[in-house]
Amino acid sequence: MSEITDPPAVPSANEPTEPPAPTTDDASEDIAKLQAEIERMEAEAAALDSKAPGLSASSSSGPGGAEATGPTDANSIYVGAVDYSCTPEDLVSHFSPCGPIERVTIQCDKFTGNPKGYAYVEFKTEEAMEMSLKMDGSELKGRAIKVNMKRVNEFGHGGRGG
Repeated sequence: MSEITDPPAVPSANEPTEPPAPTTDDASEDIAKLQAEIERMEAEAAALDSKAPGLSASSSSGPGGAEATGPTDANSIYVGAVDYSCTPEDLVSHFSPCGPIERVTIQCDKFTGNPKGYAYVEFKTEEAMEMSLKMDGSELKGRAIKVNMKRVNEFGHGGRGG
């Protein structure tokens, strides 16, 4: 007669199966891949640093999101009471007599995309920024606008709580 043998033990779905332990060849291959990836990333970081030498990790914003006051903030103004239909082009044409403009930013609500009613204008020179401060109270699209120097938030000052 023939013998009946039990089928080989198969792990159930509830029992974890462990992958085979990596061999030293697999581990050294993984380390080599990681080292190559690190070298690639360092080369990419060096290329970015050479393209933008003024930027560095030391000038990044702190936990409050405020950066150190630099030339960008020194040449920027806050424009309040801006009409909701106002475009960046409208602001450029309004402030262009003051001097060359680098950038215009109209703040919008992050959920609706609608303008919040204020903007920032960055000038190329400090003299242009100073001239623009004299336009406080001027009329843009039928509204008297407020023009002040851009204020930089400092971590730990203001905000909520005690």
